[in-house]
Amino acid sequence: MELVGVTDNVAYIPGAVNIGVLRNGKRCTVIDTGLDKNSGRSIRKVLEAEGLKLEAIINTHSHADHFGGNDYLARNLNAEVYVPAIESGIIQNPILEPIYLFHGATPIRNLRNKFVLAKPSPVDHIIGPGKLEVIGLDLEIIPLPGHCFNQIGVLVDNVLFCADTVFSERVINKYKIPVVQDVGRHLDTLEKLRVMEHNLFVPAHTKPVEDIKELVTKNISTTHGILDDIKRILEEPKTTERLMSKLCTDYELDLTIVQQYYLIHMTIMAYLGYMYDEKQIDIEMEENLLRWKISP
Repeated sequence: MELVGVTDNVAYIPGAVNIGVLRNGKRCTVIDTGLDKNSGRSIRKVLEAEGLKLEAIINTHSHADHFGGNDYLARNLNAEVYVPAIESGIIQNPILEPIYLFHGATPIRNLRNKFVLAKPSPVDHIIGPGKLEVIGLDLEIIPLPGHCFNQIGVLVDNVLFCADTVFSERVINKYKIPVVQDVGRHLDTLEKLRVMEHNLFVPAHTKPVEDIKELVTKNISTTHGILDDIKRILEEPKTTERLMSKLCTDYELDLTIVQQYYLIHMTIMAYLGYMYDEKQIDIEMEENLLRWKISP
């Protein structure tokens, strides 16, 4: 891992999750911490090589690959943790993520690995949209919900760390159904992002770009494509399981990993919930089964 400078105060560490680094002299803040203690150790090594003292962590949202390094860094370096509301509950109690993936029940062991069950992290500050001062730097917290219920971005020196709002074309082509928890707010966030003008955008899982419009447009078209395909499949009423099976088969996905099954199931429920609330689809109950159907 290495530190890539952007401005005097802004840098990032490229990786599976791009880690933001905000500097003020020798004081620094990181934006997200990666998957686990190994990520935390690597971040610490990079910062110490630059002579930087970690004082704060800002988490954009509560998925394990964004706060898994918190425990190591907070415990060993006494960094204070800044987290948006709702996300803070899961970051302090990570078992909540596998619980909601398993429909509110005690999760099976397949959902108790580090990819969905990070170590608990302390939370020192609940943050919301607007101005925020950390380590003497003026930041702006930008609400970017959709992928996660209360995901945020961090804007500093006209550089926006925009978390998981967009995925690369490679990721979309590989996984076909990117994880979303609120489709309506996801689309709203993408439209907002498409008209933003900043010097640099730093998504969490792809290379930073000066102009994010093309990437946003790809993510919007992917979302609308999934909506259209669900409508096509529901020309005949189907249960969630039958719908999911057909959609994944059409997309040539092979769900052999239980964790992936539940992540896609949650995402499809987000699509169905959006379409139901928009009165695009309806529900019928028959033989103790709930089926989705196109609204008349």
